Amino acid sequence: MRRNEFLKRKIARYLGKEQLLKKQEYTKLEKPFLAKARKNFTVANLMFKISEQDNFKKSLALPESFETYEWVIIVSYYGMYTSALAALAKLGFKSKSHAATIAVLENRYVREENLETKHVDKLSKAYTLSKELITKLVKTKTKRETAQYDATPAISREMARTALSDADEFITKVEEVLSK
Repeated sequence: MRRNEFLKRKIARYLGKEQLLKKQEYTKLEKPFLAKARKNFTVANLMFKISEQDNFKKSLALPESFETYEWVIIVSYYGMYTSALAALAKLGFKSKSHAATIAVLENRYVREENLETKHVDKLSKAYTLSKELITKLVKTKTKRETAQYDATPAISREMARTALSDADEFITKVEEVLSK
């Protein structure tokens, strides 16, 4: 079975289970989701700086050993996810499931060949959410789950830095695609 058909079936199941909703009124959620994505990225960036810079720790009365790399990953992921929700909102979708969100992103922004004219114009200016960025979203979700649910997460500074960088790239790409 072709990947497009597989994704369309998954999306139909998500719609049937009401994990994914489709209404024109959801398009109004695009800008609020983008604003939330940027805010989440700003918070993740601040947490990284607090973990890295002694002057921040001192001003917040934190011990020198304080670091919060796991929350950098978690908040970075949510920045990416809320920007993904903005991309879905642009299409009139609202998602209640991370898996449904990823399926729609891949199907509508990466794989679908027969888009409506308004979407084709966007695709011609930027190949939208490339497979690489979708992969980064999925990888960051996995890192977030480890950080959030593992009692003793082995989160490194480099993992946090990568999540932060991936979130910035992903959110910026979504903003670029949706602004055209």
